[in-house]
Amino acid sequence: METNEAKPHEEQNINEEEDSSFPFPRARVVRLMRRSITDGKQIRSEVKDALNIWLGNLVAKLSREMNNSPYGSIGMSDFQRATGPFDQIANLVKDEERLHLSLEKLKVDADQVQRDMRRFFDQIKGKEE
Repeated sequence: METNEAKPHEEQNINEEEDSSFPFPRARVVRLMRRSITDGKQIRSEVKDALNIWLGNLVAKLSREMNNSPYGSIGMSDFQRATGPFDQIANLVKDEERLHLSLEKLKVDADQVQRDMRRFFDQIKGKEE
């Protein structure tokens, strides 16, 4: 009977070790994911674990950046400086769309100017002949 009692204890230790290998509680990460994922979709365990590790790495990276503060305490300005590049990604995507639209408008305008110039010079050449 001692062997039967030892097995659940060993399994419990393994589960505790697995939990401690991740930076965040797995259930919390899954709840956050579920907020944005359609009901009924299954999330594979490797995705849950990979996101958990990625989030831990992101927190470490942001913390290192905030640690560059010359002051004795880390304030909101340090947080905003560290997270700024990530916040700018969404703005860059919007800017890319805006720039593509602007380029399309410029192309249309350039084509119109080219047609107007041809028409103008064709009229001048026609009058000279």
